[in-house]
Amino acid sequence: MNLKLLFLLAILILPATASAQKKEFVGYRHKGVVYGEILSNGAKDLGGGLLSDEEYGVSRFSKGRKQMLWLEKITSRDKKGVPNWEVRDVLIIDNLKKNQDLLFSYRSTYTSNSEEDIDLIVLAELQPARKTYKVLQAWRADLLKEKFEKISVEGIGCEYVEP
Repeated sequence: MNLKLLFLLAILILPATASAQKKEFVGYRHKGVVYGEILSNGAKDLGGGLLSDEEYGVSRFSKGRKQMLWLEKITSRDKKGVPNWEVRDVLIIDNLKKNQDLLFSYRSTYTSNSEEDIDLIVLAELQPARKTYKVLQAWRADLLKEKFEKISVEGIGCEYVEP
């Protein structure tokens, strides 16, 4: 009986925890940073790239063991042209394995039904012996809604890049 109760609580609490984690970062504003820098909120920059509308970008951050992608919008630029960003949505990636990678922006060439699409974000498993990626999950950065939307992996392919 206690095991069932714990399982039920876990099902109810985990989505609420992820939602709270997203809210911690949505709306956060910061100045463009250099790879590896740690922001005032404790998140470490792991790189990013622009999307099809270059006022938007996807950046990868970590905080503790948590991996995140931030959908960000440029709100202004300083006199030197350095952008100020505001986080519009957050995608939390749990348990990223060593042979898995997040592909987005210009970091890898990937296609959706044979068309290049830099607004896609792909979680892929590297298969070096076959020199391929297995697409595990995919999201689209919907710039009108300013949200990550989970999409089908059907028809998505990624060009293999030597690690």
